[in-house]
Amino acid sequence: MTDVPPPDDGSNALPPRRILVVDDEDGLRQSLAANLELEGYVVAEASGGRQAIELVRESDFDLVITDMQMPGLDGLDTFRELRKLRPAISVVIMTAFSLEMLVEGALTEGVYTVVTKPFDIAGILGLVARAVERRLVLVIDDNVDQAELMVLALRGVGMRAEAVHDGASAVRFVREAGVDVCVLDLIMPGMDGVQTYEEIRRYDGSMAVIAVSGHSVPEMMHRLMSLGGYACLRKPFDMREIVRAIARARGESMKG
Repeated sequence: MTDVPPPDDGSNALPPRRILVVDDEDGLRQSLAANLELEGYVVAEASGGRQAIELVRESDFDLVITDMQMPGLDGLDTFRELRKLRPAISVVIMTAFSLEMLVEGALTEGVYTVVTKPFDIAGILGLVARAVERRLVLVIDDNVDQAELMVLALRGVGMRAEAVHDGASAVRFVREAGVDVCVLDLIMPGMDGVQTYEEIRRYDGSMAVIAVSGHSVPEMMHRLMSLGGYACLRKPFDMREIVRAIARARGESMKG
């Protein structure tokens, strides 16, 4: 007699991702929470920064989505306090106002991204799906020391980051692992940056790519941007530029 396997009770399934939505505007908070629950997330709500901090102190969350403009603690200060409790927590900040100094501070200090209200619900759900996966930032640079310094700086603001040092390794990495954003040096021996981008986009066309170069290569930069690259930066640069560019590129993914 053939043994019949027991029914699947779901014990092998991954637990649902936990998300905290923070906003003093009840209608938007409740609407966003309801839409996230329909996607299968476990959602908690907080009407302000202090309540959010207490909830994060008591429980683990995969992602926090917080408004920027709130009474008491604003979104940036809430993010800072949450990072003290959970250094690796992913935080998305929402804003309906032009608060450039606060937004720039948030982008520089390592928020996942900043999104502008009102937003398309399908776009925010796609963004959330990527954020909860904790995908990597992949640094691709044949200068080993520069690549490792960049990885350390990105990890210092809470990002998951790894480095590879040639185009072929980058293609293998993207094929086998979840990558959110690539920081790609244009001038490399063998497969250059443009060729590398052409190959990696075959595996994930939605992945943002930020090109960097210490050389004046306008034709390569133009070619990469025409293929869908997000930005090009000249070396040397302040690491805050890369952190901001990564966060902004993640937000642009909402626009498809």
